[in-house]
Amino acid sequence: MRKGKPNDPERRTRILHATLAVIRAEGVHAASYRRIAAQAGVPLGSMTYYFPDLDGLIVTAFQTLEGEMEPRYAAPLREASTAEAALEALVSATVGATSPSTSDVHLYTELYHYAARSPRAADLIRAFQEESLTLLRSRLSDPAARAVDALMWGWWSYRAFHEDVPLDEDMVRRAYKALLDVPTAVTSPEQEPHRA
Repeated sequence: MRKGKPNDPERRTRILHATLAVIRAEGVHAASYRRIAAQAGVPLGSMTYYFPDLDGLIVTAFQTLEGEMEPRYAAPLREASTAEAALEALVSATVGATSPSTSDVHLYTELYHYAARSPRAADLIRAFQEESLTLLRSRLSDPAARAVDALMWGWWSYRAFHEDVPLDEDMVRRAYKALLDVPTAVTSPEQEPHRA
């Protein structure tokens, strides 16, 4: 049994970074032990020492992304003192300075595809989504938060696959404003105020 400190204490981190690099460049289907070891510059035999199964390695690599996208719009949204400022934070997170890069969106798309086959990856997506919803619920009703979150992810995906047709910022703003203005409860005819 091996004792003492590992010869290369940064090896595990390098393997995780290499895993994401392979997925970014070639897709999750290319993330084999052999391909990742070559990318990381580590012996192939060391891979299972750190990560006994490939699914665990891939999911752990994706876990390192936790918090990387959310903070891009978290601070502006938390600091927004008016509804208009919150609206602008959402617009910026979709098409502006705090929006993810195309490379980041492709990486998250790979995670979504992988989650169709990996229960651990599916759990990770649910955790990411719940963190996002918790933030949005601090400013919005639950229905509006869910609608905004789904719309933002949809627009990010659109951007990733339609780089030649940029989203219109004013259209994005109007769509979010419509969602933010929607009442949180449906009023039945009996509850509507009587008009003379």
